[in-house]
Amino acid sequence: MNFLKKMPAGLLKKRFLFINVSDVSMKLFKDEGFQNYHKKIIYSVSSGLTVQEYADKFKVSGIVIDTTNVGHLSEKLANEIIDSKINGVKVYEAHEFYEYINKRIPLVKFSQNEYLADDVFAISFTRTDFYFKRAFDLAVAIVLLPIALLLILFGCILVFINSPGNVFFSQDRVGKNGKIFKIHKLRTMKLKHSGGFTVEKDDRLLFVGPFLRRTKLDELPQLFNVINGDMSLIGPRPERPKYVEIANSEYVYFDLRHMVKPGITGWAQVHLPKATPEDNLKKLEFDLFYIKNYSFLLDLKIIFYTIKVVLTLNSN
Repeated sequence: MNFLKKMPAGLLKKRFLFINVSDVSMKLFKDEGFQNYHKKIIYSVSSGLTVQEYADKFKVSGIVIDTTNVGHLSEKLANEIIDSKINGVKVYEAHEFYEYINKRIPLVKFSQNEYLADDVFAISFTRTDFYFKRAFDLAVAIVLLPIALLLILFGCILVFINSPGNVFFSQDRVGKNGKIFKIHKLRTMKLKHSGGFTVEKDDRLLFVGPFLRRTKLDELPQLFNVINGDMSLIGPRPERPKYVEIANSEYVYFDLRHMVKPGITGWAQVHLPKATPEDNLKKLEFDLFYIKNYSFLLDLKIIFYTIKVVLTLNSN
């Protein structure tokens, strides 16, 4: 989600000096968030300028070193970067800078089905994190339950009036460690439909379906999934087994999402509330960023953003 209004092109853009441009840098340059607020300066040895002279001439906010394809620096260049750092210029590694700008982990897949290997394999949750998160989930779910039950009853009435029959919808989803569980939601579609991803102006939706989805009322029964331990309040969204299989064939890192319990809301959902299948890679990058950078404060931020998404009816 773009929480800032788009600035006019070229206005107050921060300049960054890039050294050894390769895959991660190129991925960053194509990103709209970078293009809107930042300007790239490409370092060239042939310019005759030192790194510090580049920094002074272009008034750069930082230096980004991309070692994706180049694993070494010359002694002269390394000393120049150190001098700039000593002089107060911030120095970033390209992966770190990508996360800093986009708040997601850069995943690069080459055409020959090979992947850029970085520290993505090092992301983890500690046992303490799991215990604390579970206690937080239970406390919040129990506090919310009385209000949620009233809202669920209201949603049930809307669904039943619009489409008599079962007001709840249950479906197999993939949870932590690949465990299959039943997710519970208020039904927002007709009793009989073809399945598949939701599309814009989907004729399978009930008349009240868009309202239930935008206000997230249809998600409230998942509080029972949280209480029984299949889900967390915050985490990657649980996917259907067949879509997990497809995603694993497209992105080898997809299974890393299953290190943690799936959530009712999450870092990917608040940034991409209207995500489509074409956004799957971005969603995965957001999910892995959340796992890598998990903290109580990050969870509170996601709750705040979720409330904002609900109040603005999913608008970006």
